[in-house]
Amino acid sequence: MTDPETPDQGPVPPPVPPVQPPVPPVPPPASPYQASVPPQPPSPYYAAGPQKPSTVLSLLAMIFGIIGVLLSCCYGAGFLFSLAGVILGHLGLKREPARGMALAGLITGYVGLGIALVWVVIGIGFVVFAVSTGY
Repeated sequence: MTDPETPDQGPVPPPVPPVQPPVPPVPPPASPYQASVPPQPPSPYYAAGPQKPSTVLSLLAMIFGIIGVLLSCCYGAGFLFSLAGVILGHLGLKREPARGMALAGLITGYVGLGIALVWVVIGIGFVVFAVSTGY
């Protein structure tokens, strides 16, 4: 049975499904310990600035010099600290650009040495006095 108004075209092909765009792959879930942004490589246009010179010797000279002065007042007990302050102060003046702390270490170290030597002389005087008088 054919309709006289429609021409015979043969069997009708099945409809073609629409083409879907490809889906990008889903990345695995990020770990809470991972950085969310990957680190960027360092820029070749900016170099690291010059490093600040070290002032360790000068700082130690000042610390030992102050401790030496304080302990030298206790019967010359700060002699070794004062001596360390003097030595580190001289090394700091030669090797480091920061002169203030090195000078402070030298001054307090020499003052501590002086106080300690005064106490040593007083102590020797007491011993000589005690031996000569028969104490």
